[in-house]
Amino acid sequence: MASPEADADADADADADADADGAGARPVPEPSPLTEEFWSAARAHILVRPVCSACGRSHFTPQVACPHCLSTDWSYRPSTGTGVVYSFTVVHRPPGPGFDPPYVMAVVDLDDGWSMLTNVVGCDVHQVHIGQAVRVRFDHVAPGVVLPVFEPAADPKELSS
Repeated sequence: MASPEADADADADADADADADGAGARPVPEPSPLTEEFWSAARAHILVRPVCSACGRSHFTPQVACPHCLSTDWSYRPSTGTGVVYSFTVVHRPPGPGFDPPYVMAVVDLDDGWSMLTNVVGCDVHQVHIGQAVRVRFDHVAPGVVLPVFEPAADPKELSS
């Protein structure tokens, strides 16, 4: 995890990236009572996902009821933050200001049984491929706003040397 000083530096960097009048700033999530715990965990560099207490299955995005069994008894639990790219696209025409194309949007299947729409960062967009092992990383995009994104996982050969 990053230190509070590093978090403050990242927030300052995010501030500097936006124009003084806010034009060109990337849109940021607006937490709701249902998602506040997710965004709070992200600010602490912890990836969490909803897990149903009735059926034990993970789901994402957070919903009032589990989409698998319709129970409303679920809670956020930490995720391993590792998975594989299930599908992806390279975005060349961003949806609005604040996005720097080209960038990768991907569905990542996480090792603990859920999927997330996210960005793959930390590599050339042409290096991303289906089945690629990835791990979570946390990007500071605005003051107090941290997005979980994914980067290529270390090559297993590198870990054994």
